[in-house]
Amino acid sequence: MSKSFLDSRGVRSCLFGIAASVTVACAGTAQAQQPPYFSCSELRNPNQQVKIAPIFLATADLAENPFDCFAWQNFIYFMWPALPGPRGVANPNAKLGAGGPTVWETYRTIDTLFLPDGRDPGPWNGLQLLATLHGSLAQQVASGAVRNLTMTSKISRPVLANILRGAAAIPQAILDEISQAGGGTLYDLNGFPVYYEVSMDEAQYNYIVQNGLYDATKQFTFAQANVINMPAGSDTTTNAVEMKAAWKVLTAAEQKSGRFHTVQALLSGSKTPVEVGLVGFHFFVSSGSQGAWATFAQVDNAPVQQPAASGTFNFFNPLATNPPNIKDADPGQVVQVNPDATAADAANGYVHYLLTQKDPKSVWQYYKLVNVQWPLTPAALAKLPPPASTPLPDGAPNVPTLVNAVLETFLQQPNVSCVSCHQYAQTAPSASNPRYAASYSFMFGRANSPAGTTR
Repeated sequence: MSKSFLDSRGVRSCLFGIAASVTVACAGTAQAQQPPYFSCSELRNPNQQVKIAPIFLATADLAENPFDCFAWQNFIYFMWPALPGPRGVANPNAKLGAGGPTVWETYRTIDTLFLPDGRDPGPWNGLQLLATLHGSLAQQVASGAVRNLTMTSKISRPVLANILRGAAAIPQAILDEISQAGGGTLYDLNGFPVYYEVSMDEAQYNYIVQNGLYDATKQFTFAQANVINMPAGSDTTTNAVEMKAAWKVLTAAEQKSGRFHTVQALLSGSKTPVEVGLVGFHFFVSSGSQGAWATFAQVDNAPVQQPAASGTFNFFNPLATNPPNIKDADPGQVVQVNPDATAADAANGYVHYLLTQKDPKSVWQYYKLVNVQWPLTPAALAKLPPPASTPLPDGAPNVPTLVNAVLETFLQQPNVSCVSCHQYAQTAPSASNPRYAASYSFMFGRANSPAGTTR
C-alpha cells in the first residue's frame, strides 16, 4: 500500500471527525504531515491534477486513476455556482459553495422535456412553466432555483410501466433489476421518502429536441432509420451528459450541520417548498460508445459492508433490529454492501484535502466518489446498422458491479451495474413493437405521442 494512499486515508478520517474538537485536533495533525497526493496520471503531471475550478472533462485515459480524477473534476464542475441567465454555464467569478443554483441545477429536467401529447418543449434556455404551478413559484422551478420533486424511485413508475410493455426483449434477470430500481421506495429514518430527479445538459437536450425524440411517434420513425447515439464533444454544449440526483428531507439539525448541499424543493406537487439535502448523485458522460458512469454519495448515508453498532447515519439506526435493504421498509435501514473502490477512496482523501484548503467549511468534503465504470474495449454506436436493438454493447466494463446505496438500494448484488442495465434501454412503446435501442438512456421511454396518434 502506497504512502500517498495511507496519507489520504489519514486526512480523510480527520476531515470526517464528528466532534468539533476532534476536527480541530485532526486539522492540526494534517498541517504537520505531508499533504495527500493522488496521481491522476502515471507521470504525476500537475496539469493533469484535479483543480477546484469549473472545468469539464469529456474524456479520460482508460485507467482507474484518470477516471477517478475525471469523475471528481466533473462533479466539481456540476456543483459550481451557475451564471445567472443562461442555463448550464458556470460563473467564473463565483467560489465553489456560494449561494444560488449550481450548474447542473439549471439543466433541463425530464419533466420539462417529455411533455403531454409529445409537445415541443422549446429551446434550451426557454422557461418551461409547469401547468401545475403558478406565478413566481412556477418561474423559480423553471429556472432551477426550486426543485420540483415527484419521483420516489430511481426509474419513474410511468417509465417502468413502459419498460414492462417491452419485457419480452429483456432477459428476466435484467428485468428484475429494472423493476426493483423502479418499484421500491427508500424511506429515511424519519419516514420521509427519498426523492429523485433526472436532468440533462444542453447537448443531450438539443439532440433530443432537434431530432423530435420528445415525441414518441417521431422517436419511433427516427429509430427505424437511425441509431440513437447521443453526441460526444469537448464541452457540455457538444457532449451529452445525463444525471440522477437523490434528495433527503432534512431535519432542523441536519439543516444546520453543514454536511449537506441543500436546496428548496416542492414535494409531490405541494405548494410550500421544504429544505432537502443531496444524498446521492450519479452522472453519465457520453463518448459515442458506452461512456463513463460515476456515482457519488453523502458520507453519512449508511455503514459500509455490515451493520454498525454505533454511529449516526442518514439511513441506518444502530438500535433498530429490522434487516437492511428491504424494499419499502419505513423507516428504511440501509447498508452499503459494496465498499468504495480503493482508488476512489484515495482520490476522495486527496480532493477533500484540496477542498478544505480552499474552504475549511466546504460542504463538498462530506461527499465521496464510490466508483466509476467505463468500457475497456469501447464499441462505437455509429458502427451499428440501424435500426439498433438491445442489448447494446457493454464495452467490457472495468468493473462488473457499480451501485449506489441510495440510488439502487435494493439492487446491491454482484454483477449489477450501470451499463448492465442501461444497455437494455429502449425507445417509447409502440403499438406494433419492436422497440429500438435508446443510447443507454431510459429517459426516451418517457416520450408521449400526440393525442389520437397510433404507431
